[in-house]
Amino acid sequence: MINENKRKVEGGKFARIGIEITDNSISSVKITGDFFLHPENVLEKIEDALKGTKLPFNAVEAEKKIVEVLEAEKAKLVGVSAKDIAEMIDECVK
Repeated sequence: MINENKRKVEGGKFARIGIEITDNSISSVKITGDFFLHPENVLEKIEDALKGTKLPFNAVEAEKKIVEVLEAEKAKLVGVSAKDIAEMIDECVK
């Protein structure tokens, strides 16, 4: 099953999340939009960190995973937050 969520983040930029669910877990994640991420290649690492997440989805735990990747890579999101991404994924799986 493929689910998608898109929105303009309050006070920020547009973001789109696409997820695929297989066997009660997230098998793929695609995050796009007009927000910024420095360095850009970290986006793939964030998507990879979220793959395999079991359902029911826990947005707080997902946000922690995203923040861990950002901190490990010394990366910065601009126009969207880790919390925004986690909440959008949560909305996708409901």
